[in-house]
Amino acid sequence: MSIYQRCVYPIALVTLGFTTSLYAQVSTINSAVYTPRQFNDIPGATLTVVSNYPSLISFEEQNVSQSTGFANRDSWHFSSDSGATPFLFGNNDAFTITMDVTLTADPISPRKEAGFVFNNPLNDGGEFIVNTDGHEFVAFGGFLPFYNSHLNFNSGDTVTMGLTIFKDSSGKNAIIYFARTATACVESAALEFSNVELGVIDGTSIGGYLQIVNSPTVATNSGTVVFQNIQIGAPDQDFDGVPDSSDDCPNTPPCSLVNASGCSIDQLAPCDGPASGGAWRNHGQYVSAVARAVNEFLAQGVIDQTQADAMLSAAGQSPCGSKR
Repeated sequence: MSIYQRCVYPIALVTLGFTTSLYAQVSTINSAVYTPRQFNDIPGATLTVVSNYPSLISFEEQNVSQSTGFANRDSWHFSSDSGATPFLFGNNDAFTITMDVTLTADPISPRKEAGFVFNNPLNDGGEFIVNTDGHEFVAFGGFLPFYNSHLNFNSGDTVTMGLTIFKDSSGKNAIIYFARTATACVESAALEFSNVELGVIDGTSIGGYLQIVNSPTVATNSGTVVFQNIQIGAPDQDFDGVPDSSDDCPNTPPCSLVNASGCSIDQLAPCDGPASGGAWRNHGQYVSAVARAVNEFLAQGVIDQTQADAMLSAAGQSPCGSKR
């Protein structure tokens, strides 16, 4: 497909190709390869694909209904050769992927699901998804460690989903899952892989997908997924947008605003005392530290003046630095 192309498929099936070629660096990824109808159990349904990687990819399935058949699945996978073939990840690759996902279902049951998909030469590599009937953010299957975020998803919500694969302090491959809704934000613990390969199986492709379960009774059974702001880069374990190698403040709490060095205001000016150690001399010293951090954030465009004023007001009203 071209960089921006809209296609309608009454029936379409493209198989994923895997090779034994050497794995290129993740940094070479520049595009996506599309696999409409990876599952094609209801061939009479109508599929529409919009491809504009990395800003927007969408799949829409309409009229997924016939007397038999399980589901239709449509997927895309990262590519480093302008969409000719999927990029093949290896066991030693380390990276972070984030993307905004909007899944809309009509009706919400039977299940519509969308999110990350892993495919490899040996088996299904697993999924990290949202679904419309269970209202879940959940990772399962293949070699992926299981995870349920306990956040609630509803049809039509736009959510940010992410994952980081890296080597932990024990030298083992691990994964961290990330999910953000309009009102909440969570990260999993670092979960080590327990499959035989102890991580991503060499030759795995990674991307996104939409799956719609067949409804024999609802002729208009349909669903749409939109993937936006697709990003892949160096590992960023706290998902603050600053790679671990450049992050001066690891383990920033989920969804914190950070400066260019990956530090939140709470990390630059902790309530308990200066980041360099010790205790605040008084409340005024704490407020001054917050003010310096707020001015830095304002200058970098991380926050606006209204947010800055609110942060300074909260610092002034807090008990931090006060002698008890």
